[in-house]
Amino acid sequence: MIAVGWLTAEVVQAFGVALATVIGAFTAHQAGQVRQLRTRVTELESQDRTDIERFRTLVRLIRQLLQHGDELTVLLTQHAPAAKPPAPPVIPDWLQPEL
Repeated sequence: MIAVGWLTAEVVQAFGVALATVIGAFTAHQAGQVRQLRTRVTELESQDRTDIERFRTLVRLIRQLLQHGDELTVLLTQHAPAAKPPAPPVIPDWLQPEL
């Protein structure tokens, strides 16, 4: 057996305490980061729900405006048959399925 003079019980204990302290500090730091990330996820989920509601409201408004534009075009052609109604607005392809 190899004898190591400096490796006493006190040194091993001190090394264990130091290692436990480092692991504890690292774990506490990670716990703080996890807490911050959970808070951020909660904020983003709330924002996502708000954005979805805004999007739905905007789609309803666009539908109403398109219908209103169609009604105005019909009225214009009835009262001024020679007048050419303006072209309808171009709707992006990604928005078409929503309308």
